Amino acid sequence: MPDGRLPREWPFLQRFSASKVDSRQRLLAQSEPDEHFWSPRGVLGVLFPDRGWATLPPSELLEAGAPPRWILDVRVRRPLEDSLRANMYRHLRDTFLNDIGDRARVARFDQYDIWTTGFHQLLRTAGLLRCRGDDAHQLDQWAILARSAGWWWPGQHRCVISERPIAVHTEPQPGALYGEVRLHNPDDRAVEFSDGTGIFALHGIRVPDWVMATPTVDEILAERSVEVRRAAIERLGWDSYIEQAELTLVSAAADPGNPGAELRLYDVPSRHWGFDTRVVLVVNGSRERDGTRRRYGINVPAGIDDPLAAVGWSYGLDGSQYAQLLRRT
Repeated sequence: MPDGRLPREWPFLQRFSASKVDSRQRLLAQSEPDEHFWSPRGVLGVLFPDRGWATLPPSELLEAGAPPRWILDVRVRRPLEDSLRANMYRHLRDTFLNDIGDRARVARFDQYDIWTTGFHQLLRTAGLLRCRGDDAHQLDQWAILARSAGWWWPGQHRCVISERPIAVHTEPQPGALYGEVRLHNPDDRAVEFSDGTGIFALHGIRVPDWVMATPTVDEILAERSVEVRRAAIERLGWDSYIEQAELTLVSAAADPGNPGAELRLYDVPSRHWGFDTRVVLVVNGSRERDGTRRRYGINVPAGIDDPLAAVGWSYGLDGSQYAQLLRRT
């Protein structure tokens, strides 16, 4: 509205949500960075090519001319959003709210942008954000809610509030620069609530409970999600899966892009998928935080007989081109 007020005849939830969005937009107008500053042609992009600025300490970024609030955006807000939005909120919403559809829509305004609330509180504490009176009050209230409650559904005469989880288990994301994490617990629920509900997750992938037990080949083959199938196979173990699924080794070769690792190409029985296909087993080029390297399978056309050609096919290369690869990540 031109004067910042909302019509009283609007339903409560619409007025409530619009007020939150308006306040958030005013705060973002002061805090959102100019993306061009970090781009290859921007100030830092020219001084530090190939995103070299990403690993610099804040003191050097300040000396290079980066505004403090932009440094905090990259080092605080974005890692928080990545850790909470993609790696926690999405899994919880898919598990608990999908079946109630539009009735959960207002939930997008409760704890959905908790990372933004924390970021703006940090900026204000550091003296980098000026809030007008009502925005400061709203920010304080959202911060109190974030610290004391889980999802909540406000109404005009009543409010439904849920408790926060009693346990959240995570692991560092591979290649994380600023402490980004993802859900992971190989022993029990990755997120658990006091009533015993929660979600299971392995390496950031939400999985059903059967994956956490001893997955069977039939369960794995019946699973539609490629990510869940991969997690279940890793849980069972590739050697056990290959034996139980009766995969036949076609050929093996050293991996030129991953020194010391071997590529193994297997024929997959057509009864598994209803058509002929093969899978090449590779070792991840990057180590996990514990120093190990995960193995994973790549489905390839049944007509490929060479492991190098199989992996090259996944990159859009032929076998001879992949054979010249110096390093695969």
